Amino acid sequence: MSGEENHEPIHALAEHWARKGRGEVDKVQATVNLARQLLAGGKVQPYGEGENPFEVAPYPWETSKPPADASRRIFLGTVSDLATGQGHTVWFAAALARDEDEFRRLLAVHIGHTLANGAKIKAGLGEFPFSRIFLSAPLREKLEKLDEFRDTPAGFFFVSRWHENRS
Repeated sequence: MSGEENHEPIHALAEHWARKGRGEVDKVQATVNLARQLLAGGKVQPYGEGENPFEVAPYPWETSKPPADASRRIFLGTVSDLATGQGHTVWFAAALARDEDEFRRLLAVHIGHTLANGAKIKAGLGEFPFSRIFLSAPLREKLEKLDEFRDTPAGFFFVSRWHENRS
């Protein structure tokens, strides 16, 4: 461990474990004590680069860079989330972006990177799943202007969600 590491407690985690009750706090403490013993006894070594099985590798779109000369245009995206007992949720989004990867990054902020990774995405305003449901005529007109570089703001993002549960 380097001397530059922050050893301050993480308040949100402390509150989370406290809310789970004393038994869970004691279990976490016992786990931390065992980890310290394993380190002190030299029985384990810290993970090397890329070895940690609990560290999720980023999707390629999370680390890509759009071409420097790419102009922004409207992208549409949709993804469906269906879970037994939780219902069916359909997300629909429109945004100004330079490429599909940048659009996914914008979308991930609102719906998470797993759903954003599974989204169907298309550049432009042609026929697209759920667009008739989610895009009103005035919004479609605005998006057409944005896609034609008329009255283009510095940024634009629209997201809508439809959820139903029949259980």
